[in-house]
Amino acid sequence: MATLKERYNDLQVDQGPARARAAVGAQDDPFILKLIQLVLSYGVEIKASDVHIEPTAAGARIRYRIDGILHEMLQVPPETRDALARAIKVKANMVNEAVGRSKPQDGRIDFEASGRKVDLRLSSFPTIFGDVLAVRIFDGSAALMELGQIGFEPAMLKNFERLIRRPNGLLLVTGPAGSGKTTTLYAALNKLQSPHVKIVTLEDPVEYQVDGIDQAQINPAIGLTFASGLRAILRQDTNVILVGEIRDTETAEIVISAALTGHLVLSTIHTRHALGVVARFMDMGVEPHLIVAALNGVVAQRLVRLVCPQCKSHEPLAEKTFTRLWTKETGIAPSGEHLSQLCVGKGCPACNLTGYRGRTGIFELLVPDSALNALIIERASGQLYKQAVASGTFRTMLLSGLEKAAAGLTTVHEVLRVIGETEDG
Repeated sequence: MATLKERYNDLQVDQGPARARAAVGAQDDPFILKLIQLVLSYGVEIKASDVHIEPTAAGARIRYRIDGILHEMLQVPPETRDALARAIKVKANMVNEAVGRSKPQDGRIDFEASGRKVDLRLSSFPTIFGDVLAVRIFDGSAALMELGQIGFEPAMLKNFERLIRRPNGLLLVTGPAGSGKTTTLYAALNKLQSPHVKIVTLEDPVEYQVDGIDQAQINPAIGLTFASGLRAILRQDTNVILVGEIRDTETAEIVISAALTGHLVLSTIHTRHALGVVARFMDMGVEPHLIVAALNGVVAQRLVRLVCPQCKSHEPLAEKTFTRLWTKETGIAPSGEHLSQLCVGKGCPACNLTGYRGRTGIFELLVPDSALNALIIERASGQLYKQAVASGTFRTMLLSGLEKAAAGLTTVHEVLRVIGETEDG
């Protein structure tokens, strides 16, 4: 596959030198229009989640976020930088202003690449050299993943499937932006979908379009917020409700109420770990007895990069770190079988010299029991982690990641990177 730089050079040759286009407006310049198509379609082709077009003194750099990591792919000169930014903003129905006078804006583009339509969400931010454009790629036509494909280990998968089969209650998925929360929730909906079950979603934005599910996108301009939309959904004779995110106290209270009145509610919330959800709800003013009554379970997750199968090799240097972490998490030393499968990718053309290709999830699943519920009622959130570990049923994300490293799927370094710990910590 030709690189973006190679394709850009071919485009320059086809369209002639930049100086011959200097007087052409951004909206009419064939080179700029083709460059937009090239830059955005390349992002779809390489399965990037985001495209970043960032102005600099020397022009602009174009970077793509692939498997959670940014990669710089192209530098363009100043005359191309300004025209490119203006033309993209026009396509997204965003206002064009002179450098130094623009304001942050949001926009969207219905884009076609490789014969399929994708939804591009744009955010602009003014800098001294022009607007930074961040483009999020939503491929609504992408096939939904099955629950068995996202990385759950067998016992956890069984427990998770048991939770989504409950007729009511609240099931939350937590983690930072880009950690695969929506993918997990839609895998759950895919499992639940049936002619006998009414499923309604309220999202910002709708990331997957699924036949047989009633999907709505919030629009504050017309008064459709998560809170107001939820109130309406409760009058729709719904079995399963997916709420894109719990952001405020009002939404949290309605979600709890829905879970307690015969609905299965799936949603996301931003906390670092599964046990942080309890403190977050308390901070929002939700009474502990309501949390205990409504909460079925919490999944916390991250995405780790998979070692490239084309350049995978054994990595003995990771054995010391792995042994220390494994012993700390499990209380026993790892077996020789665990250590023998620790590996690393050396880097090859197939993985763009990164050593990684693709991602999978690492998880922790919290299912509150009577002991945890008693601590929640007492507002003793600081003791929840100790009690959860003592129960013997709670497994941390770190242990989930170490198990994948021991299976040769990822590396210890990658697990620590996404969890935010150091190898010496």
